[in-house]
Amino acid sequence: MKALFVCDNKEDWGLLSNLFKAHFSNVELVCALNGEKAMEYLSYEGPFGIILMDVSLRSDSPNQLTQDILDFGGEKPIIFVGEKMMLNDRIEPALLENEINDFILKPYDIENFQEVVKQGLEWAESEEFEQSVEEFDRSELLPMKLRNFYLFKKIPYDVYLELTQTKFIRVISAEKPYTQSLLQYYSKRNIKFFYLKKNEYLRFLEDSIELLKVELSKSGRSLSQVLTTQIKAGLIIHQYLRTVGVSDSVIELVHAVIEKTEESFNHAGGIKTILSHFPRLKQDFAEHSILTMYFCESICEGLGWGSGITRKKLGLASLLQDCALSNEDLLKIQNLQDPQLEMFSENDKEEFEKHPQKAAEMALYFSRFPETDFIILQHHELPNGEGFPHGLSANKLTILSCVFALASQFVAKLVSSEKKDGSVFTETFHQFKTSHNTGNFKEPVAALEKMLKKNE
Repeated sequence: MKALFVCDNKEDWGLLSNLFKAHFSNVELVCALNGEKAMEYLSYEGPFGIILMDVSLRSDSPNQLTQDILDFGGEKPIIFVGEKMMLNDRIEPALLENEINDFILKPYDIENFQEVVKQGLEWAESEEFEQSVEEFDRSELLPMKLRNFYLFKKIPYDVYLELTQTKFIRVISAEKPYTQSLLQYYSKRNIKFFYLKKNEYLRFLEDSIELLKVELSKSGRSLSQVLTTQIKAGLIIHQYLRTVGVSDSVIELVHAVIEKTEESFNHAGGIKTILSHFPRLKQDFAEHSILTMYFCESICEGLGWGSGITRKKLGLASLLQDCALSNEDLLKIQNLQDPQLEMFSENDKEEFEKHPQKAAEMALYFSRFPETDFIILQHHELPNGEGFPHGLSANKLTILSCVFALASQFVAKLVSSEKKDGSVFTETFHQFKTSHNTGNFKEPVAALEKMLKKNE
């Protein structure tokens, strides 16, 4: 078992290490100089059965750091180390009154040290901290995007973080509440995936689909809440299609997202309102899908198209267009001649070249939306004929295909842009008006311009 000692006085490190060696030789003491290091060790050096917190810590508030550690890793014994007066001044009574927490006063009393540490270790052993690190064959686990876990407060499965090719640490325990701060911490560390055992992964997806259908059916929610829920749905749809394929449950979720898009667009009154509330956070396929859907709605309105089935086709195309891609950095690539494509792996390049065809094939399983496969197949075609897969020019594409290609390509540029202010929309449109205002793209471009200017 391991114990973590947070203290910015290295002399105390040696003193406490000697005490552990003399009285708890089977416990490895890991020392952290500050809160940042402590959180790092909790992520990658654990599991830790007990935490020892120096109440004289200067780099961080020991009280706040203790709260952060508990929020991050869940309940575990905290042993405060220091003088009695400083203990009372710097630690909230609620933490001291928690029955699993305790304190060791300085100067150290051997009997007191032994008793307090022993109690903490016994509690930790009863909670099976040692079982947090497990060895798996990689084929037993499947990666789940971290942002999926914002859907829940607790889940009925253990969730793991990869340490090595074979070792994984449990970061979320089954049926135990976890906090958004835990997820945000890993996100800041550029962790994109947690892992679930295969059967649990599939149940997680099914549970997520049912939860999202309920959320999308609710009325009276703000536009920002609706958009956030739709993005989460887009994420689940992509992962389900890549892992499982098409099922009745995922078809129902797709319908719910499309219907909510029509409803929300009408209530918003235009694309400018949608853009002002859209949470462009992750620059990923889910955001690309949902925003493309709203731009398709906007262009259709600008063209005066009232057909519900046409808009539903465009909605399905929006959701499926990226379902055969795994690397979200490919959003920045629009054609096979882009020199940046050479920076990707051979597997990424092959996926990118074939993804319109694969996504089009997936659309055939959605029988209520005929001909959507042709729309998807052509979403990387360009007006000058330099797109793919067939190199069709603006005059050889239908207006419907041009509507979708324009929306998809325009949104991909927005989503991958580093700019966050409103100028990005104007600048991006001027680029597209120059490159796309020809042939059967002309009417969709004019409609997009009309809708972007609406309510200015």
